[in-house]
Amino acid sequence: MISSEYVVKKSDDKELRLIIELGIPEPDPTSETGDYRCKFSVLALDIDEYIYGVDAIQSYCMVLKRFNFLVNDLISEGCKFYYPDFLDMEVDIVSTYF
Repeated sequence: MISSEYVVKKSDDKELRLIIELGIPEPDPTSETGDYRCKFSVLALDIDEYIYGVDAIQSYCMVLKRFNFLVNDLISEGCKFYYPDFLDMEVDIVSTYF
């Protein structure tokens, strides 16, 4: 599991501490065709799910796409991202990762 931590400032000036975790691709134990899955967790937002693909690379690419959707949804709601120890310097998270 890999993780990153951010502070998200909402449009109402409330702060939310997010720990975003992406799992390492693993074989899906329920698949009969050899599919893979990756864990995606953002517990502060009640997200704890698996993202599936036909192979390890696709499952990892799909979990990155899920991360991208989450970030864009938060930005569209007026949220801004910061690193925990640098709350005076906004992170352009879309340019940083995507």
